[in-house]
Amino acid sequence: MPLTYPGAAHVRRTTHKGARVLTFESADRVLAEPDVVRFLHISVLNALRDKATALEVRFGEAGGLLYYRVEGRDWELNPPPDDVYPLLKDAVRAAARLVEPERPDLTVVAGVPGARFEPLEAGWLTYQLGGRWIDLAVRIDPREPFGFIRFEIDDAAEFADAAASALAEYAEALAEE
Repeated sequence: MPLTYPGAAHVRRTTHKGARVLTFESADRVLAEPDVVRFLHISVLNALRDKATALEVRFGEAGGLLYYRVEGRDWELNPPPDDVYPLLKDAVRAAARLVEPERPDLTVVAGVPGARFEPLEAGWLTYQLGGRWIDLAVRIDPREPFGFIRFEIDDAAEFADAAASALAEYAEALAEE
């Protein structure tokens, strides 16, 4: 799969077994990443720190909206920067293992003329933090300019302290810049 945005090669991480993994190695490493990868790291770390069960970016004509769910409530967060949100779907595709379903040959009988069915891309993003791994279920609605990216998180509480430490390290490094 060709990587289609500047710095996309930084998203792809591999383990010794060849699996794709997005890894928090250090705050300095995250600061050196392209903006879209840095945004992905910080969004995942914030969700883990706050023990979120879901993280979602919703796309629209005016930009993206970032939400996460904590204790059954959805919280709207700062939106992705204008130069980042158009690149997010490709960044997640490069970092995650996804199944891209075939489009079935069907006719949409109701709705917008010329509409077609767009099945979700589904898979998982493996995130490595402090020597531990967590798999986030990922679903991407490929419709442009709309759609969403949804991450479902199991057992975020196990990673909350490590994520808080990583974010503190990142804030400290950011302040030094």
